[in-house]
Amino acid sequence: MAATLTALGASTLATGPAAATSAVPAPAAASAPVPAAPAGAQGQAGPGGAPTAESELPARLTAGSWLVADAGTGEILAAKGPRVRDLPASTMKILTALVVLPTLSPETRVVVGTDAAEVDGTKVGLLPGNSYLVRDLATAMLISSGNDATVALVNAAGGRAAVLARMNALAAELGATDTVAGDPTGLDAPGQLTSVRDLAILGRAALAEPAVSRYLTIPRAALPTRDGGRFEIQNHNLLLGTYEGTLGVKNGYTVAAGATFVGAARRGERTLLVALLRAAPNYGADARALLDWGFAHDGQIRPIGTLPAPRPPTGPQDDGAVAVGGPASAAARPTVPGGQSSAGQSSGGQSSGGEGSGVGWVTWTALAITVVALVLTALGHHARQRPARRRARLSHRPRHRRGQRRQAGHRPSQSGTAGSAKPTRREPRLRLVPSQRRPAGRAGGEPAGRSRGGANGGASRQRRRRRPASRA
Repeated sequence: MAATLTALGASTLATGPAAATSAVPAPAAASAPVPAAPAGAQGQAGPGGAPTAESELPARLTAGSWLVADAGTGEILAAKGPRVRDLPASTMKILTALVVLPTLSPETRVVVGTDAAEVDGTKVGLLPGNSYLVRDLATAMLISSGNDATVALVNAAGGRAAVLARMNALAAELGATDTVAGDPTGLDAPGQLTSVRDLAILGRAALAEPAVSRYLTIPRAALPTRDGGRFEIQNHNLLLGTYEGTLGVKNGYTVAAGATFVGAARRGERTLLVALLRAAPNYGADARALLDWGFAHDGQIRPIGTLPAPRPPTGPQDDGAVAVGGPASAAARPTVPGGQSSAGQSSGGQSSGGEGSGVGWVTWTALAITVVALVLTALGHHARQRPARRRARLSHRPRHRRGQRRQAGHRPSQSGTAGSAKPTRREPRLRLVPSQRRPAGRAGGEPAGRSRGGANGGASRQRRRRRPASRA
């Protein structure tokens, strides 16, 4: 078995970048950060130095280099090419967040500039000239890898040059000596490199920093638009919601770098870290295999090295901090997302956020605020539409009534102006009324109309016809 692992390590090391094959340090004591071994794939060794059957590493791992470590103690359980330097892609945003977010209040508003809106790579669609809360920009940067949100935060924290200088200084302070930051977004830049050992260091620091860790388990969020609406973004971490106890941290991808990833998961009182460089797009398969292997051999693996101790958190202590560093006792661990101590969690690593979600109260609060905002937006839209619908109904009714009046016999005015027709009085009907002269020989008499068909009436008509003849 030892010969097999040695051959596997030798073949896999040969596939790493040629310029970085000598980056693995010489053999040293177990207290050194990452000791070397003849094989590129390093794992637990049994009594006498021979690997035991239980320590067989996962088969068919595709990442160019990888590492799995205990986030609580910093012990490196296994690694392949731990100090081989390669492109980080968007995992560099972890270092950016560690520099920028502790210095900015989450409620501060930041105006997005044209440089942020026009940056290359993945964007969430921020509009230049709009202002956004720092917490919204941090969410977009860490869960959706928005380069536009990253540039906006960098500008608010002092600008690109100042932030890059602080990023490289912090990497050296944390012991991530293989890392050189060249672009805060993680886009490929000359000289920008890292290693899986350094990614594990940065991921461990992010879990311990409340200003960063509070965003890592948000599955989705809604950002405001210019017209008062909202649009949704989602977390790109393939483990979140699909792997039990996932805590973050960050993924990345560029064509030149391939897929990169730093992840963490908790089961019981133990938190493991996994880091991958030059992985396949479906990096989740490698990450799950390594985490399963680490959890399955809890207490059976002799570490091959130790990560440097993380620095104390710079932000205020709250429930967003994840228990990393220090003794593995429950008393020494701070509160974890969900409001429970790590000792109070089930052995399956399930938190109050649901199975495999690792979602804490901060996430649920953000989701509740999002739902309330969407409801208020819908109610406001409905209220704005109500007067328009009322005007439409009122304007329809008069037209209907005018049509009824026209049907009832009213006639439009003669002005000829469209829409100005008014009803006029009905003209009286013409009647043919006989002469009102009373017939001769009647004292009181009836109205002339009554004599129209009588004998007197006929005599009167005869007299009228004979009168012209007498004059002649």
